[in-house]
Amino acid sequence: MGSSDRIFGATAVSAALFIFVYYSIWTFVVPFLSEDCSLQKYFLSYEYAIYLPAAVLVAGVSLITAFFVKTTSQSKNKKAK
Repeated sequence: MGSSDRIFGATAVSAALFIFVYYSIWTFVVPFLSEDCSLQKYFLSYEYAIYLPAAVLVAGVSLITAFFVKTTSQSKNKKAK
């Protein structure tokens, strides 16, 4: 069981590191490159650098809120019985 936890942890840290580096390059380097630079083809349009994190934030807050509402309603149902 410990081995699978280590694999999951290493995968999660690697994914987070990749996303951080990719997003940092996308927001801090790509806007200053010329349009004909070959690096531009690996990144979405710069507007998505704002839209995607905002959408992820809204989805995350919505999921947390839904979990909280579900948990509190189950707790109230248990107390009522």
